[in-house]
Amino acid sequence: MAKSYFKIKSWAEKFALAAMVGAVFAPKALAQGGIQLEQGRISAVPLLDQKPAEIISTILQFVLILAGLLAVFYLIYGGIIYVTAGGDAEKAGKGRVAITNAIIGIVIIAAALVIYNLVVGGLNTGGVS
Repeated sequence: MAKSYFKIKSWAEKFALAAMVGAVFAPKALAQGGIQLEQGRISAVPLLDQKPAEIISTILQFVLILAGLLAVFYLIYGGIIYVTAGGDAEKAGKGRVAITNAIIGIVIIAAALVIYNLVVGGLNTGGVS
């Protein structure tokens, strides 16, 4: 029984990750149109027509969004561990540490996003705006 539970959990995690990846990249790909065919040959793949800076920007945004989601899920996990400790000091301490680490992670991710936006904005406009 336990093995099948962990198999299901593993598949659910893989599906959730695939859904998050699709949610991040699909709108951009669909907004740019589809693959263009000319005389039965591929003439353009819109996602590959981007500049290297745009590709890096898309990847960085994806990584920051994924890290933020993981931090929020870890915060929820820590809260559940803390609430269900039931007077067990060790479990309550584990929950507090998880909550603290998740909050620190969220702050670091937010700071990274702010720094990234400042740098990109400065490079694009030639100064800090």
